[in-house]
Amino acid sequence: MLSNDRILDLSDERGVVCGYVLGQLGADVIHVEPPGGYERSATWLAYTRGSRSVELDLDTAAGRAALLELARSADVVVESADPGTWEARGLGYDELAAINPALVWVSITAFGSHGPKAGYAATDLIVQAAAGTVHIAGSPERPPLRTAGITAWAHAGAEAAGGALIALHEARRSGHGQRVEVSAQRAKNLASFFNLQAERIGHKRLLRTGSGFQMCGVRFPFVWPCADGFVSLTIAFDPGNQPFLDRLLGYLREEGAIGEDLAELPWRTHLRAVRAGDLPNTELQRLVDAVGTFLLTRTKGDLLAAALDRRLLLVPVATVGDILDSPQLAERSFWREEQLPDGRTVRLPDHLVRGATGGANARRPAPAAGAHTAEVLAELRRAIDLREEESAPAADAGSSGARPGVPSGDGPLAGLKVLDMMWVMAGPSSTGVLAQYGATVVRVENAARMETVRLLAPYWGGRAGRESSMAFGSINAAKLSVTLDPNHPDAREVILDLVRWADVVTESFSPKAMKAWGLDERALRAVKPDLIMLSSCLFGQDGPMALMAGYGTMGAAVGGMVQPTGWPDEPPAGPYGAYTDVCAPRISTAVLLAAVEHRRRTGEGVYLDQSQMEASLHYMLPAIVDHQLTGNPWDRLANDDPAMSPHAVYPSAGEDEWVAVAVRDDEDWQALAQVIGRPEWASSAFHGTAARRARGEEIDEAIAAWTAARPPLEAEAALQAAGVPAHAVLHAGSPPDPQLEHLEHVVQVSHSGQPDRMIERTRIELLRTPPNPSHVPALGEHTEYVLLELLGYPPERLAELRACGALGGEPNR
Repeated sequence: MLSNDRILDLSDERGVVCGYVLGQLGADVIHVEPPGGYERSATWLAYTRGSRSVELDLDTAAGRAALLELARSADVVVESADPGTWEARGLGYDELAAINPALVWVSITAFGSHGPKAGYAATDLIVQAAAGTVHIAGSPERPPLRTAGITAWAHAGAEAAGGALIALHEARRSGHGQRVEVSAQRAKNLASFFNLQAERIGHKRLLRTGSGFQMCGVRFPFVWPCADGFVSLTIAFDPGNQPFLDRLLGYLREEGAIGEDLAELPWRTHLRAVRAGDLPNTELQRLVDAVGTFLLTRTKGDLLAAALDRRLLLVPVATVGDILDSPQLAERSFWREEQLPDGRTVRLPDHLVRGATGGANARRPAPAAGAHTAEVLAELRRAIDLREEESAPAADAGSSGARPGVPSGDGPLAGLKVLDMMWVMAGPSSTGVLAQYGATVVRVENAARMETVRLLAPYWGGRAGRESSMAFGSINAAKLSVTLDPNHPDAREVILDLVRWADVVTESFSPKAMKAWGLDERALRAVKPDLIMLSSCLFGQDGPMALMAGYGTMGAAVGGMVQPTGWPDEPPAGPYGAYTDVCAPRISTAVLLAAVEHRRRTGEGVYLDQSQMEASLHYMLPAIVDHQLTGNPWDRLANDDPAMSPHAVYPSAGEDEWVAVAVRDDEDWQALAQVIGRPEWASSAFHGTAARRARGEEIDEAIAAWTAARPPLEAEAALQAAGVPAHAVLHAGSPPDPQLEHLEHVVQVSHSGQPDRMIERTRIELLRTPPNPSHVPALGEHTEYVLLELLGYPPERLAELRACGALGGEPNR
């Protein structure tokens, strides 16, 4: 799909996911490594497949000259160094753009390349603490938890791949490249599900509840022990989940786990009485106890089989070993065996998204350091000779295919037309990025069946309502909202006209829904032969789990993301929320833009079958590779890290206030010892991670005593001033973060004519052509505009559709 694009990857482990995503889509990714190369860690082995490796000594004139020639022939440069590193070497964006004006320069940093925290010492724990995701994970009785198994750098790298392709799309029109910046803090912040801003918009702060929630004094777990591990089971009493509850109660009764009294109890009525104080919570507690007792008698396999047969909201909490042996992944041919540079073989994903072909480039195994140096330099020599023969001006070289002087219009993606039939968060987040960068995105909703994310907290003003969700506003800003009822035959004809209008169609219904409406890929391609279509659902369009309905919490459980996060003596806590909903859309954005480029070059459409669970597994690849090579189970270690010590979240002054501290090496340790008033600990007796781990309890107690006497921001400032990675664990009640404020992470946009809606912008920052979130669409606000102006319907046709009910109620007329 991207076989004409060359990516020059100067990044270390913090940035390699960007090149990995582009390489798996077919780009020629060339890693530039120092003499001797980088360590072949699990992260490096996982994410350099599909690339080539060149060793260059950039301290020599020859090495610098070779890098400049590589940059001359590149479309994108990716780097993840500390801000200012490449500029200090005379190899920054300005120098490279001078020889290749169409070059796109992608920077991945912890906090951004500028702003009050740009120079902060940072590790994954520190970035996660600053992102607002740590404070809401774990149990309230213990320190909050970072997400294990997936780093903030993986989020940033996947986000950056989409940013690179947006900038490339614009460069092909304007002839000019630009800088693309992704802050890992902002990228990871999406996994806070907008809760970091709750108090700023009048909503109450979210409190962590561990692996479950409290209702009427009864704790309902999300993760339950079973005979051979854990399962994720959601028990919900709201109307939308009533069928799932009924099927679960029927199953429990048939198995003898509950009697008729609990199976037939009118639970919603009963729950209202308990909340009103008219009844005790005894029956609720009996139900939870009965479920817990029953699950302990069944294995994960038994329970999954029952869930598939009976359509329950129940899935296994998978280990890394379970993932590798998954029948669903095997049925979809997700794994393929690859050879590592040392000859060992491991199983790695065969695709990012099924249908997104990468060709021969994507199938390159992870390279040995410098394995392609001679090959790539020979290519450069031939290119230089050809250029000299043709007497082409150096500034006009490059492979981007850009046409200088062509205006880029309103936004980098201006002219791209997208029909968005996505639900909740995993799908709309990807098209939301396209909308903020200028694509015309028409979002289809049905007022008769309210879009779930419109009802998700936090709410503007603290009150639920279809127009008050900050989550909806943030991921759907700049879109056009139309209401159509796809169950109505006349609405179906409108949707087909929108398909004819669109370049891209996206949907996230169950595999059988689109076919039932006559809107599946075959039907849509009949009216649009060069269609680009993305179908995104939890487990993909086929396989034994394809028809399983559910939430991103279930995708995260089956995808191995829940098991590693938690305390060793407690059930897995998992990352907060429907975690695949924040992983999958970043892959979707990149894949859709690659498909657009593929059609530009070939005229061919593409059908993309995305399993949200599969897409999210790419964030887990280092753990999956490490498990295969070492047997490491990747189980719960709380906030510990085998490579760093101390490495934890410590109490701070105030109620439920915390500060994260990570010591990378002896230099960090010596600085920490001085700051906390223990200079004697700077001695060689404490040098090395192993030595500090041996005295871990003593060290943790001393650090906790020091942090507990100070507010988190004071502790953060003192440690960072000494060069020690540290950060307050941010939450909705924390003062506004100055770095996020500096980067304008939160902005106010219009909604129904009023410029007062606070949203979080896209995490991708193109510096020359920034995003424009513009507005939050009210439900059905643009129905008339889309039908009359975009589709050219006469007014009488609109009146007919309105009269027959095809427009789904049009709530905002």
